[in-house]
Amino acid sequence: MLRLILLLCGFSFMLQAQPLRLITVIEPPVSYLDSHGKAVGFAVEVVQAIQKELGDKTLIEVMPEARAIYIARTEPNVVLFSFSRTAERENEFYWIIPLVQKSWAVYALNSNPIQIETLEQLKEVTAIGVVRGDIREEWFTNLGFKNLSKSVNHQQNLNRLLAGRLDLIAYESQGIRHLLQEESVSLDTVRPVFLLRQSNVYLLMSKTGTSPELAERWKMAADKIRRSGAQQFIAEKWQLQLKHFQEMDTEVQNGVLVFK
Repeated sequence: MLRLILLLCGFSFMLQAQPLRLITVIEPPVSYLDSHGKAVGFAVEVVQAIQKELGDKTLIEVMPEARAIYIARTEPNVVLFSFSRTAERENEFYWIIPLVQKSWAVYALNSNPIQIETLEQLKEVTAIGVVRGDIREEWFTNLGFKNLSKSVNHQQNLNRLLAGRLDLIAYESQGIRHLLQEESVSLDTVRPVFLLRQSNVYLLMSKTGTSPELAERWKMAADKIRRSGAQQFIAEKWQLQLKHFQEMDTEVQNGVLVFK
C-alpha cells in the first residue's frame, strides 16, 4: 500500500512539474501569424498582457485546432486560446477570461443561388466545409449532420469553396473577410446564406492534471488586466484597426471584442 501511495504521489508530482504550454490557433484577426511567422492578433495581445502580469515568458505555439484541443484535453498545464465555451466543454476546462463574441454562419459563393432557411435544409446540402477540431465541426456533429467535409484550416476551406469543390463553408464574418483580403479576393465573392448561432470565445486552461492553484493564478491575473482597463484598451485599439484597414464594424463590451 505504501508503495502504491508513493507511486501515485510521484505521478502527481510529475504532472504538476510539467512546464506550461501556451497554445493558439489561426483565427484572424483574433490570432494569426504575421509575415515573419510571429503570433499576432487581439487575443495574442491580451494573453501577452496577462503573461507580463504573471512574469511568465512561455512562448506561444500555433497549431491546428484538432491537435490543440486534444492536447488541452489530455495534458496538464496547457493554456489555450481562443475557443468557444459550450455546455459540452464546460466541465472539461478552467475558463479563464472571455475574449471575443462572434456569430457563426454558412457561406456560399455569391454566384451560387442556394437558399437555406432551416437546419434541416442544411442537412440536404452535398458538402459543408468545416475545420477538423473546430467547434463548428463538433456542433454540426452533435446535431446529426452527415454531410461535413473536413479541412486542416480555414484557409484551405475557403480555397476549396473558391475552387467550387464545396457548396458551403462554416465560419464567421471577421475570419472570412480577413482571409479574402489576404488572398486579394473581392469581399462580395462570398455571401452568408444562413446564420447558425452566436459564440462566446475564451482563454481557457486544461483541467487534467493541472493544479487548481495555477489556474487560479492565471484567472486572478486576467481579472486584474480586465479591471485595470488594459483589455479594454487593447480591444479598442483593434476595433480602430479593423475599421480602418478592413472596414470591419465591431463593438467593445468590457474588454470583449464583439464581431457583428
